Amino acid sequence: MKKNVLLCLVIVFSLLSCSKEAATESRKTAWKQPVPIKTDNREAVKSPEKRNENPAEPKKEKTKDEKLKEANESVSDSFRQHGQGSVLHPLDKLNKNEMTHGKYVINEPNYDMPPRPIEFKSLKKVYTYFRLREKLPQEVVESLNGSLVMMVGAVMPFEKIPEDGKFSTFWLSNPAIVMKGCVFCNPPTMGDIVYAYKNAGEKPFEFEREKLFKQVLLVSVTGRFFFGPDTINGQTFLNSILVEKIEVLN
Repeated sequence: MKKNVLLCLVIVFSLLSCSKEAATESRKTAWKQPVPIKTDNREAVKSPEKRNENPAEPKKEKTKDEKLKEANESVSDSFRQHGQGSVLHPLDKLNKNEMTHGKYVINEPNYDMPPRPIEFKSLKKVYTYFRLREKLPQEVVESLNGSLVMMVGAVMPFEKIPEDGKFSTFWLSNPAIVMKGCVFCNPPTMGDIVYAYKNAGEKPFEFEREKLFKQVLLVSVTGRFFFGPDTINGQTFLNSILVEKIEVLN
């Protein structure tokens, strides 16, 4: 009997000892585990944005070839939408007072000197002056009217293009305007076009008809430059050029 009591006491003390050791080990393990650090939720949200934030790449400017390709596609679309009989008209209509201008002293061209280059951005400045003052800048007119000049521009139809691609007049147009989109939906101003023509009886202009419908046809034109305003065959223009020489550039 005494043996049984002693055995029970031994078992109880053993269980108590094991339980105490387990509790101690559990406390040690808990102590070794890292304590979670509280973070500000706002910072947690912001930090990924800061890590992923990259400086914006500079926008690449399109090359001339890329701009010309886009313009060619636009011109081709314009003709398909509006028909091959489309004719380009200037955006502006001048009033009777503005049409009284145009009688200026004409310079005699000096053919021994190279032609003077004219850019459309200069013509647009003259046009802006004209619309604000209802007159042209005198010093520009005295310098250029009737003189020999050279201009680069795009060929746009002034009249319906015949089957043989020959016609007597056309708009020498600002290439920048043509390259921006549909010139029939958004016509150019009279500062963006020059009435190009030849004297009566001279050989007409001749271009590849397919090119006129499907791409921007760029030309270099040499001739005598005149200020208007003037109207010929129902077309009103501010500037004109009597063509002496023309060269297709593309």
